[in-house]
Amino acid sequence: MKTIEWPKWPQYGPEEQAAVARVIKSNQLFADREVKAFEKEYASYIGCNYALGLGNGTQGLHLALAALNIGIGDEVIVSPYSWISSSSCVLMQNAVPIFCDIERDSLGLCPNEIEKNITHRTKAIIIVHMFGYPAKINEIVALSEKYGIPLIEDASHTHGSSVEEKKIGNFGLISVFSLHQRKALSVGDGGIVCTNNKKIYDKIYKLRSFGHEELSYNYRMTEFAGALGKVGLSKLETFNSQKIENAFILQKLFDNNDHLKVRISRENEIGVYYAVLFEVTKNVVKLDLKISRLNKKGIPLIKTWKPLHKHPHFNPKFIPARGLPWKENDYTGKMKNMKYKDIKLTNTDYYCPSRILQLEVHPPVDKNLIELAAIEIKNEIN
Repeated sequence: MKTIEWPKWPQYGPEEQAAVARVIKSNQLFADREVKAFEKEYASYIGCNYALGLGNGTQGLHLALAALNIGIGDEVIVSPYSWISSSSCVLMQNAVPIFCDIERDSLGLCPNEIEKNITHRTKAIIIVHMFGYPAKINEIVALSEKYGIPLIEDASHTHGSSVEEKKIGNFGLISVFSLHQRKALSVGDGGIVCTNNKKIYDKIYKLRSFGHEELSYNYRMTEFAGALGKVGLSKLETFNSQKIENAFILQKLFDNNDHLKVRISRENEIGVYYAVLFEVTKNVVKLDLKISRLNKKGIPLIKTWKPLHKHPHFNPKFIPARGLPWKENDYTGKMKNMKYKDIKLTNTDYYCPSRILQLEVHPPVDKNLIELAAIEIKNEIN
């Protein structure tokens, strides 16, 4: 068959061009009216009191920890199944990441495993709503409240997801959304932090602009990003609806398939499918080769991430100039005299990196493309 032309994402058009031209015409490229308007609109969309635009999502995670005064000797519970930022941000504050196992349904942090890893050093929990599938947020919120530990939501994949009609980003003390090129709401690169806590808002507001009394940073959003964010936000619900429809089409097409299961979010949840996840339910011989052949046909089916506790950031060959917080002499916590690569995480080790595959279904991917892709995937992976 001919190579499938899978649509690229994002696809900017006249509205985005007009937004950028408006910024150029204003002669104001530094964070100002466009950013403030976007912050207000995004807070309203999520349903929170405050939103602050930033240069990217990693900056948001860093500032969330800084706003909580997390630092040397402190531990932060993080997911081993995520993009690196949700854990490397802990190192930025010279704190110690504590990798916790995931649960099988959403591939988010397992509430029971979180509780097992809580100590007197635990100063925050960072959960990640992976690929637009909500984590077990209500159970995790209950743990946060039980132990008085702040909860940070990394909602970078989850613009518009909800649990029991409450938008993701409204459950933790702080939530962070990425606006990177590949995200559902894309401004090229950017991020936004949401909170309902005025003190946290005030602290992050100061931390994102350098020169304040406390060490602060140059983490502001540009006017271009703010303008593009407003356009993207106006289209977000329509785009999400298309992705949800595509996910359910895929689920039906792979119903009772012997090798692949399409994952759908749970009841009382709305997932927005940054990518639709396939679970490999039976061992597939030469899986990498088969994925490569599909890619050559234009079908962007790929493996998801490798476990973060195996990443060189946490298993360096040498001690960097800033040091390694878990090797400090006065640190006596969970990671003392341990190596991250030796941690055993049952579900993470089972699913990563070979049992979960992802397929992006952003508009204008439609039913016809989904059906063509399904035929090729079924023919190849059997």
